[in-house]
Amino acid sequence: MKQTIIMVVCIFILVVGGVAEVKYLQKSSRYIMTDMDYIQNAIENDNFEFAKEQIEKSYDTWSKIKNIWNMFIVHDEIDDIEQSMIELREYIKFENTEECIVSISKVKEFLDHTVKRQEVRVDNIL
Repeated sequence: MKQTIIMVVCIFILVVGGVAEVKYLQKSSRYIMTDMDYIQNAIENDNFEFAKEQIEKSYDTWSKIKNIWNMFIVHDEIDDIEQSMIELREYIKFENTEECIVSISKVKEFLDHTVKRQEVRVDNIL
């Protein structure tokens, strides 16, 4: 009986921890995606000065977030996001509109894929 209660408590903690992890990943990825939307709007309006300021803020936010994400996520996925952010910073620096838009799409896709991969779904379990 005692072992059953301990097992149920452990499973409960595991499930609650998993749900909290996914909620945190969703919330923190939304911050970066919102920043990417601001940057994309600035680039589309040829406002590269605002885009430069915004990418620096976004990169600082990402630097803080990735330290926590490292506990939950495979490092290769974090490295992909990091690499795309670095590329975006450089493309904004040289005001390359097309490459900026592509890099923004890559960052968004990597963020979305990473969060979806952590969600508890049948295809993720199998």
